[in-house]
Amino acid sequence: MTENEFISTIYAGINVGDIIKKPKVTSEILAMMQNGNIYYRIGERNKKFVSKNELADIYAVLQTGELSTEAIRSIVPKSKPCNSTTIQWLITHTGLAKRNLHGNFAKNW
Repeated sequence: MTENEFISTIYAGINVGDIIKKPKVTSEILAMMQNGNIYYRIGERNKKFVSKNELADIYAVLQTGELSTEAIRSIVPKSKPCNSTTIQWLITHTGLAKRNLHGNFAKNW
């Protein structure tokens, strides 16, 4: 699978209004923009986005092996810690990765 196919699979596998279940809160997909940003809401007013660059970096790690939650946290900007759980949801919801017994993510393609 190429990086473009990986990102396209994510975009094709989500819809505006999809509910993202997180450990402490529930989020919702708000929009997918032309520049590749996926906007989501946390709570009533807090709007954030996962960038196409973050997804490309996630792909690069998955392509070479397992992806840990620590690796995801190192990819997302420190100013957007909620992106970590959103990315976890995106890659599992779209079937691109599965969590293994050690809590890491392994590619599913």
